[in-house]
Amino acid sequence: MPSLSSEPPHLEFASVLAGYDRGQPVFSELSFALRAPGLVRIAGPNGSGKSTLLELVSGFLAPFEGEVRISGTIAHSPQARFLRSVCRTAPALYPSMTARDHLAFAARCRRTGLSPLLERAERYRLGDWLEAPAAELSTGNQRKLWLLACTALPTPVAILDEPFNGMDDHGVAALVGELAEWARSRLVLLIAHALPDGLNPRQTVDLEG
Repeated sequence: MPSLSSEPPHLEFASVLAGYDRGQPVFSELSFALRAPGLVRIAGPNGSGKSTLLELVSGFLAPFEGEVRISGTIAHSPQARFLRSVCRTAPALYPSMTARDHLAFAARCRRTGLSPLLERAERYRLGDWLEAPAAELSTGNQRKLWLLACTALPTPVAILDEPFNGMDDHGVAALVGELAEWARSRLVLLIAHALPDGLNPRQTVDLEG
């Protein structure tokens, strides 16, 4: 497992100007700070910048101005890779690879063990489908596999975008339990229009449209 930052888990946006066209930024002078532990909900209407915020945390998108830091490390720097987990809305799976192969690939990429992922797969009732190609999985099981692959490493910061979409009741319950567990020691950001029963974020960051 890679060496993680000794900084307490936290996320900082400092005077961030960001978007996909500098002339039409999604965010201008966005500043806030969040510290672990806890579950934080990111809310706002369509077009308010929730997905853009995720891409800034992911490091895929760098701000035009200002800084996004994860536990003191610039989010779009290579050093931040093992400080965060990112689960985007749409699963991006290899159709012919089995569920087990996806988990093994994720574990290798994240330099962590496969056994914990296989144990989680059982809790999500994905165990009977581990040898099935991703293309043959139901929408709900694809969602479970994507979630497990994206959260293979227990990073200090995690951000998930609508992870409950298409998931069955058992999967939702398993994820609610994991989010509560992670939030005891980590900073977890959840983008969700609606929250399932039993999920209680400590605070909500509301992005205005």
